[in-house]
Amino acid sequence: MATAHNIQSKRDFVKVLQYIGEGDTVTTAANYGVVKTGTFTLLPVGKVTDINLQPDIQHSDTDVLGNEDVIDAVKTMENYTFSISFEMTDTALINYAFSPSGGGAGSIDESLNMMFSEYLNGVENYTAMYGCRPTSCTVNLDRGIWSATMTFVCREITLPTTASPYASASPTYASEKSAATITHTGSGVDPFDWNSAAFPESKFSATVTRGMSIQAINGTAQIVYCKASTRRVDFSVDCFVKAVTLETDFVAKTERVAQYVISTSPDKVLKFVDCVITSYSRQKTASNADGFRESITARAGSVTIAAA
Repeated sequence: MATAHNIQSKRDFVKVLQYIGEGDTVTTAANYGVVKTGTFTLLPVGKVTDINLQPDIQHSDTDVLGNEDVIDAVKTMENYTFSISFEMTDTALINYAFSPSGGGAGSIDESLNMMFSEYLNGVENYTAMYGCRPTSCTVNLDRGIWSATMTFVCREITLPTTASPYASASPTYASEKSAATITHTGSGVDPFDWNSAAFPESKFSATVTRGMSIQAINGTAQIVYCKASTRRVDFSVDCFVKAVTLETDFVAKTERVAQYVISTSPDKVLKFVDCVITSYSRQKTASNADGFRESITARAGSVTIAAA
């Protein structure tokens, strides 16, 4: 007879995914991946919809003369990455990915401790991630809510354990955010500007990808350090056709400035410079009674999240 056990579901999350900065670990590399101590307050990520932990534990099989079977396996490397998806209530976490290097705490220069807890067979277990830096972030808006998907590289993802990673510290754990998810109606009228001209649109997405310099050395299975080395920024927009501006700039490869208002209260604006349209399309269909749209994808030289 099959034996029942207490299966896990989304109800079994206890402490929401939360984080605390490790400080500017470009300036002070020794703090990278170090467990926070003392008294501190963790911050909630947002309204998290997905966590995907992706440990890559590598090994080498031992295959010897005189034996047809593999006789041993030796662990050689531990590589840790994870991805999360969440509904945005602010821009604090995505700024770690979007911000330029050199910004200190609150930017890509600051690595993070992150943690959550969950019930495993009815017992609370903690999982922690140390030395987290984002390698990519995509934000989306489609006449609904602002959502974000981020991937991280980190020094370590701990095995679930009943002991808090901060058992020797005095943390204040975060609760689920009470703030509402940011929606398209909070972006104001005509939130997208191209070359300082408003273009009515119905869909927007922006992605930043960070190249990461990783220090993996002999003597330890885990990485000992990482920092951002490159930044690539792209965005795409579906605009209602109103002029030939976008197509003209696509053909000429003219560099422009652009911006997209995430929210007006508080003011949070994605500001892009040196934008070049890399792809352009517009389809006119007789069976479509809706307004015609033109779709662009653009590469930006740089981006910041700033006030209007």
